[in-house]
Amino acid sequence: MSEQVIQDIVAVKQNVDYCSSCSVCSTLCPYEALKKDAETGKITLDITKCQVCGLCYANCPAKVIDILYYDLDSLTAYLEKAKQEYASDTLVIMCRGSAPDIKGVETLFGISKFIPLLVPCVGRIPDEIYLKALLIGIKKINVLACDEDYCRFERGSSVTGRKVIALNLLLDQLGYGPDIITLKRHSLKVKVDANLCIACGNCVFYCPYDAAKLESPGGINFDLAACRGCGLCVAMCPAIALELENWERERISLLIANLAAEMKPPKILVFRCQWAVFPPLNGKPLPNIRFIDLPCASRVDRFHILEAFQQDIDGVMIAACSEDDCKQERTSAKAQHSIAALGERLGQIGLQERLHFCTVSPRYPEEMDRELEQFSQKIKAAG
Repeated sequence: MSEQVIQDIVAVKQNVDYCSSCSVCSTLCPYEALKKDAETGKITLDITKCQVCGLCYANCPAKVIDILYYDLDSLTAYLEKAKQEYASDTLVIMCRGSAPDIKGVETLFGISKFIPLLVPCVGRIPDEIYLKALLIGIKKINVLACDEDYCRFERGSSVTGRKVIALNLLLDQLGYGPDIITLKRHSLKVKVDANLCIACGNCVFYCPYDAAKLESPGGINFDLAACRGCGLCVAMCPAIALELENWERERISLLIANLAAEMKPPKILVFRCQWAVFPPLNGKPLPNIRFIDLPCASRVDRFHILEAFQQDIDGVMIAACSEDDCKQERTSAKAQHSIAALGERLGQIGLQERLHFCTVSPRYPEEMDRELEQFSQKIKAAG
């Protein structure tokens, strides 16, 4: 497939003919992908700057923005199916960057059964979805957003806060009662085992947010307010003294083992940055391919890659954001360097071709498919 064809298929489109140039989208866009032309007064979309946060789609009053991922139709279809599947009338809408595991969600909201809706940013949820959820029998909606200064899309969390207030006022007037929608904020942080720490300083050197501090006479202290949960320090810790909430080593190891057991050969395991690829809500995996979503490609641990090969995985692929698109201060570039170093070592035992690092973007949905197809063909050819 040619590069030109790939670029023609984009995740966000604007219907210029029906746009009233109200500037709501350009005001909300964190990346200046939507801007008003000074001469014509028209709003134009620069797809090369777009990060597919969905804020423009969810908040455009004229509905002239079309988006490929998590649009109104796909979200509605998911809710109708999930309500039956989970047999619950409680919905929890969660940002991928802030959501803990099921037990964590239950603890945060004090619930034991719920319908999960996991999206890249809760700010991309249109008002209509909240209303449709109530119409199909949802009685309570809980929203779990990132802390405002932690939001990967800068404005998604704050926009959601204002939206929840407005919707609750409207729903109260319609007779649903006050606070039918509950908003909480949560952030996933690094955890330190002081008994294992050897004060090597790796975390201090690699942390892009200066959250780790080396203290005298010895030991590491983390400023959790500064931590953004990228996981780079965890992957680089030689003493295994660090863990990242929801992406602990043992949890990922168990997931690798379970996925390897259910796959058909040739088995391909993909570690993907959750901001580089937006999987469909009702997607069905191929029998020989499985995915593990991570907070950033920098969380990919070389130990887990070796563990995958030990579990008879035939090929391991890492899908990351480009350095310019990285939501974690360009930590994807550090991940690429680490994976390249591991690849050279694997080359000594003939496994280098079975490890592949690539950069993709949700703005061009076919990039991921193309990379995966090419890697799959290479693994099949290798036997």
